[in-house]
Amino acid sequence: MITVYATITDYFKYGSEVIEDDEIEKYLELASIDINKATLTRIEKRGFENLTLQQRDLIIKATCIQAEHIKEEGTYDNEDLSSYSIGGDLTVNTKEANEINDKLKMSKLAFFYLKRTGLTSRII
Repeated sequence: MITVYATITDYFKYGSEVIEDDEIEKYLELASIDINKATLTRIEKRGFENLTLQQRDLIIKATCIQAEHIKEEGTYDNEDLSSYSIGGDLTVNTKEANEINDKLKMSKLAFFYLKRTGLTSRII
């Protein structure tokens, strides 16, 4: 089961409302998957509720922004992937990208919020 990090109410608070009402939950779920990947599954491992209030707030904002990014830009397609592995860390490589936010087609603003959580660093 996928943990969705933002609610429809959060989206109306932090999003710019480019997503149709009947699609918000779908895009928040897709965004939550990207957010979890960008944080190297640390949110999932620690549990969202076990994070600090500031971390949770930043993750909620990042999720709303990423949801809109997915709506506008789409997600990566399988043909864009050059490799995918799950070991100690999740690694997704695309043919063109070198940075994690590019690999996941991550919104730069969403990734900025995630960096502020301290959960994106390879070394914690």
